[in-house]
Amino acid sequence: MSQEDIEIKYKWQMKIYQNTLGRPGTYGNKATYFAFFENKSIPAVTFEIFCCIPSFEICNVIVSKTPHAPVSATITIKFMNKELKKIHVNPWTDNCLVKTNIEHHLRQLLQSNECEVTFECIIAWRAFKKPKPQVLSSSFNRFKKFLSSTDLSDMVIVIDQKEIPVHKIILAAYSPVFLAMFKSDMTESVNKRIVVKDIGVDIMEKVIEFMYTSKIDPIPEYNILLSILTVADIYQIMTLKEFCEEELSERMIIHNVLEILETASQCGVPQLIETLISFMIRNKSQIVALEDFKDFYHRKPELLFEFFIRTFNN
Repeated sequence: MSQEDIEIKYKWQMKIYQNTLGRPGTYGNKATYFAFFENKSIPAVTFEIFCCIPSFEICNVIVSKTPHAPVSATITIKFMNKELKKIHVNPWTDNCLVKTNIEHHLRQLLQSNECEVTFECIIAWRAFKKPKPQVLSSSFNRFKKFLSSTDLSDMVIVIDQKEIPVHKIILAAYSPVFLAMFKSDMTESVNKRIVVKDIGVDIMEKVIEFMYTSKIDPIPEYNILLSILTVADIYQIMTLKEFCEEELSERMIIHNVLEILETASQCGVPQLIETLISFMIRNKSQIVALEDFKDFYHRKPELLFEFFIRTFNN
């Protein structure tokens, strides 16, 4: 199934009363709108829109679709024909949250107790994501023979007295951090030795394995993937971050979702965060019953903000 370059527009009106909105920072009252819509150009796909204005400060719009097959799209939200926010979503699976601030616009309109406002959601639908090829390219198969080999090696990575031979051209092709290091007069570039601290040998070896083979075999457990994701973020190895993001989304369960959420937030992987939050909402009663939920809330309240707001709205 493939649909490309299709623009879907949905416009709705809401009547807003001053006394339905909570005070800034509160969510006691709110104005809401909910609807389903479809587009003939994309058969068998149903869209769902949920708009919530809990206070003068905030407008939350959640755009969902079924089926949940991943798709590439750009979602634009307009308020009274003025663009509020545009976000690019890739992949878009189920829910997409668009948060905006409409305080300036809304206070101008609410001169009296009520006003009618118009919103519009514009979805630039590009294509369902094609499945990843299962066969590695011949290039990666050829690179594999140089993994941990001293043949033509021009750099070593040193961790806990262990030296791992590497090839600058391969590391630089994957990591802009390594590229900048090798192009500079930094000590590592001059001495041809990169001393790595605070990263385990086993983790770094898996990161290097990915750069030489475009895979990690076998796929490690989620806690190892979290460490790999952290290293991928440090060295900005984007393809490895995407790999970890996909694997972690398939390994999340009730008892590890908070741990994954914390690392995902630190490493800046918004689509994984969205997947985790959606999973938590679907399993909210079990999530809040976790022994470490209260401690997590006190340590990282900002990470649970979306969870609480969307759970409340639902």
